[in-house]
Amino acid sequence: MPFFCIFFVLFLLLLFSGAFWRAPWLPTKKEDYPTIAKLAQLKKDTIFYDLGSGTGEMLFYFSKKYGANCVGIEISPLLYFYSKIRSLFKKKIKIFYGDFFHHDLSKADVVFIFGHPKLYEKIRKKLIKELKNEAKIILACWPFEKVASLSIKKGNSGVRYYLYKKTSLMEGPIKNI
Repeated sequence: MPFFCIFFVLFLLLLFSGAFWRAPWLPTKKEDYPTIAKLAQLKKDTIFYDLGSGTGEMLFYFSKKYGANCVGIEISPLLYFYSKIRSLFKKKIKIFYGDFFHHDLSKADVVFIFGHPKLYEKIRKKLIKELKNEAKIILACWPFEKVASLSIKKGNSGVRYYLYKKTSLMEGPIKNI
């Protein structure tokens, strides 16, 4: 019994380890994938990044349904290994381990973030620095502060999704953090 308890605690730590760094794992609801795809205007060979990709479910869906090239970055070791193993035989899906602040986003056509607003200013600076001008950014739940979104769509789950372009991120004030 003690072995099981230790194993269970370790499993939970690995699963929710992202919470220790920045945000807990809260998967995007599958019923919202079409809303996100519509905002992103996904089509064949669109390069779609998911920052905090979890199990990669959305990446697998977009790759199969739209032919998008999908990139996931995940900080939780357990979720990373799970999605990495699933992606091994998928040409259009790449999964990377680590903190997305340490990964290059310059190839992205679309970046999806279901993150915590306390990180948004730091994320915004990274996106402005690295993304192409025409790149789209989709935020789940919370908008960027003092930056007008180009569109807001409510998913079937009730979650709101905010669409931006890199150029719209450059319009609001940038705080030093």
